[in-house]
Amino acid sequence: MLLRVLLLAPVLMFVGSWPALAPTDPDYWWHVRTGQLIFDTGSMPRADVFSWTAAGQPWIAHEWLTELVLYALQVRVGYVANVLLIGALGSLAAVALFATCRRWGAGDLLAIVLVLWAFGMSLGSFGVRPQSLTRVLLTVLALLLVVYRQTRDARLLWLLPPLFALWSNLHGGFAVGLALLGLSVLGETIGAWRLNTLRSAAPLAMVFVASAAATLLTPNGLAGLLYPLSYAQTSFGGQQLVAEWQPPDLRQLSFAPFGLSIVLALGLGLSRRPLALTDTLVALGFTLLALQSVRNIQLYATVVTPLIGARLAAEVPSLRRLVSAWRRPLRFAALWSAVAMLCAAVWILRFTQTPAWGLQLGREPLATVYPVGGATYLRDHALRGRLFNQFEWGGYLIYASYPEQRVFVDGRPDMYGPQVLNEYVTVERLLPGWREVLAARDVSLLLIDRDGPLAAEVGRDARWRELYIGPVERLFERAP
Repeated sequence: MLLRVLLLAPVLMFVGSWPALAPTDPDYWWHVRTGQLIFDTGSMPRADVFSWTAAGQPWIAHEWLTELVLYALQVRVGYVANVLLIGALGSLAAVALFATCRRWGAGDLLAIVLVLWAFGMSLGSFGVRPQSLTRVLLTVLALLLVVYRQTRDARLLWLLPPLFALWSNLHGGFAVGLALLGLSVLGETIGAWRLNTLRSAAPLAMVFVASAAATLLTPNGLAGLLYPLSYAQTSFGGQQLVAEWQPPDLRQLSFAPFGLSIVLALGLGLSRRPLALTDTLVALGFTLLALQSVRNIQLYATVVTPLIGARLAAEVPSLRRLVSAWRRPLRFAALWSAVAMLCAAVWILRFTQTPAWGLQLGREPLATVYPVGGATYLRDHALRGRLFNQFEWGGYLIYASYPEQRVFVDGRPDMYGPQVLNEYVTVERLLPGWREVLAARDVSLLLIDRDGPLAAEVGRDARWRELYIGPVERLFERAP
């Protein structure tokens, strides 16, 4: 046990410290401001108050508990507290993933490699964001389901309804957890039907119903349960604006771990022993999710990587070897050093490649790529006109300028719907009719990318005057 802990230690330190290297997520800002709004008013927001384009539209704050925690930690301690929290949760997810791989028969070394591999596939999603909570809860759910299928101890299953009650208040990703549980019910039911023992699948089915009912225990009730479906209605608008909602381009080097895992899964065959129909259904479902959207790759890595490990251990028996079987201390020391040096090398490489960000260990999150100067100018000069802003800056402007200034758009595409998102794309990309959109919306202020085509075009237009230029932004006001 001690040797296993020592082997895991550098991996856990590596994963746990990664959020300190991550840039501030564009949505973090409005999440914290939402937490403050809930804290100050003592109630849930029911309609949008942050924008002027969707003012008064129904708002389902499905991440309210996470937002409250993020706000409380930042106010009491600083952004570094949120970095430490997400880092600790990432380490917890790594431990649960390691345990899942071990349950499937992977040896200690193979399990360590699989954890690092899953982490490599998920690098783009590691940061201080509510989605990180879905990753750790999905990992715990997958572990509990594997333990149940191997032990048939139904008592473990009754941990799931409380888990889903908490999850549904933390992040809308609980729907993915219900999908995993539903696929498990389907696979186990078909397997039991083939053996004429349908009664054996009953506990899992009952827990699925109880877990689905538990997701109603939120301030949003049924609307919160149905909320994830809203993304299916607005995804075509959001995909134009958010890179992580687009399908992964497997030709890019950053997606090589994901592409390799698919090739390996196809080669090994995830329908062969020790896997069963349930695992095949789960692998297919989460592979489709990952191919649909980059942000789903971390979910795929969490669920499918242990299944690949199970097949590798079945085909290569030496990969099932435990660290306790190593009789030579020098071999263990060499392996530990290799794992530690690999983690340190990746950590240092990441840090040296992003010097503009630095370490996120301060009281305030770093805002290097956000329009700090432009927001300050707006506030200091009490400019109150209708503002058109860059999509990725909307969250920061809510954090820095609300309630004095409202935004055109921010990282809540379900709030704005296709019309506002398409209008934004029309203006930001100078598509035909972009001037008419600004006129129809009576926009009088522009806070936009300093080096973008829109800034260049507006800068040549006598109907707009430049008020401020900063490191990343230019602020324009419509001339009288």
